[in-house]
Amino acid sequence: VDERIFTFLHLYEPHTPYSPPPSHRMPDPYDGEIAYADELVGRFLDRLSARGLLNRAIVAVVSDHGEGLKDHGEAEHGIFLYREALHVPWILRLPGATGGGTRISGTVGEVDVAATLLDLAGLDASGLDGTSLAPLLNERHVADRAVYSETWYARLHFGWSDLASVTEGRYHFVRAPRPELFDLSMDPRERTDISETKKSTVAALDAWLDRTTAGTTVTEPDAATTDVRERLNALGYVGGSSPRTRGDRLPDPKDAIAEYEELKRAEALTNGGRDREAIEAFQRLVAANPRMLDAWESLAKILVKNGRTREAVAAFSKVLDLDPLKPETHLALARIFALEHQPARAREHAELALKRDPAAANEILAELTLDAGRPSDARAFAQHSVAVDPSRYMSHFLLGEIARRQDRCDEAIGDYQKAIAAKAIDPHVTVRNLHAGLADCLARSGRAADAEREFKEELAAIPWSPEGRTGLATLYRSQGRDAEARAVLGGIVDAAPRADADAYWTIVHTFTVLGDTTAAGAWAAKARTRFPRDPRFR
Repeated sequence: VDERIFTFLHLYEPHTPYSPPPSHRMPDPYDGEIAYADELVGRFLDRLSARGLLNRAIVAVVSDHGEGLKDHGEAEHGIFLYREALHVPWILRLPGATGGGTRISGTVGEVDVAATLLDLAGLDASGLDGTSLAPLLNERHVADRAVYSETWYARLHFGWSDLASVTEGRYHFVRAPRPELFDLSMDPRERTDISETKKSTVAALDAWLDRTTAGTTVTEPDAATTDVRERLNALGYVGGSSPRTRGDRLPDPKDAIAEYEELKRAEALTNGGRDREAIEAFQRLVAANPRMLDAWESLAKILVKNGRTREAVAAFSKVLDLDPLKPETHLALARIFALEHQPARAREHAELALKRDPAAANEILAELTLDAGRPSDARAFAQHSVAVDPSRYMSHFLLGEIARRQDRCDEAIGDYQKAIAAKAIDPHVTVRNLHAGLADCLARSGRAADAEREFKEELAAIPWSPEGRTGLATLYRSQGRDAEARAVLGGIVDAAPRADADAYWTIVHTFTVLGDTTAAGAWAAKARTRFPRDPRFR
């Protein structure tokens, strides 16, 4: 390889749930995850070595964060800025293993990684926030400098205070409603807050944070515009609360971490199928923490799952009060109202999601518009969806359905095939009529063998599929395979978990259209026995 290359290997193993493979199971599963990640890095380096690349490469191994592991009450990461989350390894291997085994002490930031790698590669590293450490790699110690850290997770998700911190030399200062100062030389595990006895140090580091963040903008959920508020009010919602500013008195995450761990336990109940207990847990959480957006959203979702739609809508409305343009919430409400045959309300929510998630919102608008009998407009929405995100298999499917209904089968075949290819990343989801729609167009195009294969794919996914069984029966009848046609069509009832009168009527009607009057009469007789009052079978 003569050209220069850059490769980024991202490992997700040391995240919950901690479930290392059997070969790496340890008494502490987290340790097993770390060991497995270490092996994966080793495999990667072995591959580089085998290809003669390792001794020519600059290799950096770094973590984006650590894990709380309950050291300060947080099991994972994102809430706090203690050392267990901030202090991460940085291992650097230079070409030819130059300087191997050297350990350099001092405080540096992850922001320095990119600048250092660019400098080592002979590329311009100017204009970056970080500082290149390349000139100091022959040193045993680099001069300590102030390193900035922040987290807004608790504020944006739970309505608690954001946190910022600075590490400079021996001190680590955390700005919070109740600020903390730690002496890392004496207290590396940050067990003793010395802010009361080191007020001048606190003041200096707090001022440094002010200078460092001066002029920066805060990314918060977009405030609802007047138009959005009016639309939300018209839909019966409060219209979104005003964004909070830095001066607001927000709860200190230190005082609320127990509620966060309660949220994790409630989510574990959900994942374990203990829905009733999970609902009660989420309800307790939002009663005590009315700004806990994630808890409201999780409560709403599990209420939907349990058919408690009215309560779910009320919970989703609380999410919109905190984040009036949250796309996931508007999309969830759009789906709820579409299923409840309230297309106007569904459309309003889909349109409100357009700004933040145009791909998903346009997809829902395409479905609603197609259901309303406007295929050309629906096609435009679906095209907008796949233009933003080509992996939207439902949008490709809708384009296929529209083209098929408009007798543009050559175009439809391509759309269906794109939908099938895109859906491969989500194999557990079933899209009714996906394969049957493709099969119908293939049959119309004279590709009978391909059509039969796709009809069978439909039935493998949905054994009782009326589209799959009527289509395959029609294909068999056209080929003189009457016995197979009768067996396939009868499966609409035989394979269904519960066959109603409409299922019997589909069989009778299809046999009638196909000219198989004997089979049509036999199924009509069966239907009269089960549904004697249905006039269709008289």
